[in-house]
Parts: sequence; C-alpha cells; structure tokens
Amino acid sequence: MRTLPRHRIYLVAALVLLLLAVSSLAVGAADGTKRVGLVIRYSDGSVHTEVVTVPADATTFEVLQAANINLVWSDSGFGPAVCKIGNDGCPADNCFCDPAHFWGYWHLNAAGTDWESSTVGVAGYTPNDGDVEGFAWTGFDANYNPVVKPPVYTFAELLAMAQAPVQIPEPTTLLLVGGGLAGLVGYARRRRS
Repeated sequence: MRTLPRHRIYLVAALVLLLLAVSSLAVGAADGTKRVGLVIRYSDGSVHTEVVTVPADATTFEVLQAANINLVWSDSGFGPAVCKIGNDGCPADNCFCDPAHFWGYWHLNAAGTDWESSTVGVAGYTPNDGDVEGFAWTGFDANYNPVVKPPVYTFAELLAMAQAPVQIPEPTTLLLVGGGLAGLVGYARRRRS
C-alpha cells in the first residue's frame, strides 16, 4: 500500500485548518445584525449621536429601544409613539401633552446631504444596514410638517465619532489560524530539506 509523503499530509492538514478558520470568520460577519446611525437633536440644541447594532429586521422603534438614551413611548393604537427622549417630551400617559411640539422623525437621504421627513411611524420603517435615522424636538408648520431638523451626519462620520471597538477574533478562530500557519511552516521546512 502506498502512503502519502509527510509533506503532503502537512499541506492537506494546513489547508483544512485554514478553510475552517475562513469559514468561522465568515459566519461571524454574517451574524444577522445591522448597524444604524442615530442622530437626536434636543430642544437646547445639544445632539446625541450613536451607531446602534440591532437584528437585521429591526425597525427604527427597535433601534431607539436599543440606543443608549432615555426613551418614553406609548402605544397609540396605531403603533408606538415617541413621547419623550431625554428631557424633551411628555409622559407615556399623556404622550402629546405639548400642543406645539413633538418628536419629528427623519431619514438621511441617499446622498447623505439632507433629511427627509418620515411618512410612517417608527415601527413602520425598517432601516437598512448603514442608514441614518434622525429625530428632533420640533414645532410644525401650517401643514403640520416638522420645522427643526437634526444636524446632518453620514454613517461614516458617525462610525468615526463612535470610535468603534476593535473586534478581537474568538479563541477558536485564533487556534485554527495558528494551526494552519504552523502547518504551512512545517510544509515549507520539509520542502527545503
């Protein structure tokens, strides 16, 4: 019976380990989540920015719930209504207590240059990965359109501001990559000798 030379066994083992490592990284990247930028302008002009990681099918309402903000909402019978963010707004049991102001809801346009007022509520819109959603405590014009917009920030600008943490590969991935590299080194040494 013919046996494989040892250097070929090292090469096959190294390739298998590298394939396992690559597939492990691919699974980690496709983990079913998305990142959505959030820009909130308060009545005093201060601005909260955040990049929120949520499940891929999350609505803007779920983005708000996952954000690092104080959110008060109420079920209006037509879906959740944003009553209060931070110190601006009304309690849940009287969500529209201020007849002159409300939380205006915006989507950053595709060019990343301006806001478009949302025509649906926060639970009726599902932003894509990399979209930016905006809110501003605002009055309204004669047609009840919000008159105050949040400042424009692109998703790339929000990411840079958030100083996203460096992702550290999990130990299993490191072990697989290390094993694959060690196998390649062993193969290279065998070929030289």
